[in-house]
Amino acid sequence: MLLQGWRIEVEEPIERARLIRELRSASPDLFVLDTCQRLECYGDKMPGITEGLITQTWSDAEAFERLARIAAGLESRILGELEVLGQVRNAYKAFRIAEHRSGHAMDRVFQNVLALARKARKESGIDNNLTSISALAGRVLLNEVEPGAPLAVLGAGSLAGSVARYLSKRGSSSVRIASRCPENAIQLATRVGGFGSGLDDLLHLLSGIGGMITATAAPHPVLYREHIEAAVKPLTIIDLGVPPDCHQDVQAGGDVRYIPLEDIEAKAHINKEERRANAEKAARIVREGALSWSRAN
Repeated sequence: MLLQGWRIEVEEPIERARLIRELRSASPDLFVLDTCQRLECYGDKMPGITEGLITQTWSDAEAFERLARIAAGLESRILGELEVLGQVRNAYKAFRIAEHRSGHAMDRVFQNVLALARKARKESGIDNNLTSISALAGRVLLNEVEPGAPLAVLGAGSLAGSVARYLSKRGSSSVRIASRCPENAIQLATRVGGFGSGLDDLLHLLSGIGGMITATAAPHPVLYREHIEAAVKPLTIIDLGVPPDCHQDVQAGGDVRYIPLEDIEAKAHINKEERRANAEKAARIVREGALSWSRAN
């Protein structure tokens, strides 16, 4: 069976969201993986709507290995991160729901990918004692702010959703959500018992908050100094954006405790050498599994 993979580059979040909807509608046999770090698709053919947007391609065993490496956490900023496995599972769920593909040939391919990724994680121990970025960021924020102080999350994607759920479950504060797409913010806020709005209402949304975590996929800053004028000071902001979501005038503010992604990542790099060795073992398992799949197909 022919399996191909494509990496797509779209900077504007609204355009990216529109393209994802069109891809899933135009090509129901396409596995669409949308994370903070990547937009990649896997299947046997790609519709023409991505012309000029594809920056990298993989075929057959290489495509199989690439997707398994992502699910195993080998392509993440933090080796073995847990967040990405859930993102791949969600992408697979969306793929399978579209046309009830149980037993479909491509469905079996993606089941094999997920099984290989789980095997690599288990046998290598790559994610032993590893906490997700969302949980680390949430824990740090809750330790920094006064109990009960309102909190905010910028973004409504998979990472922002994980952050919001963590804050809602572990903290005693209300959680406010802001996103470029107000509908997405409201949907996420409803799930965590908070309220949401678009980025054009940030000044009001952030009034009185004691801390916030930003986790958007924007290619430029979305949080500026004027947005936080009515927030409680000092204000703790954890910025998980790549590139940063906060403008330099926010990062350098004397009344802001600014914590960048790198500081959160550093907390996850415990036993770095051991994790690197485990990652090498996981990579071998994935490579061997991909070659075995290729020989059988």
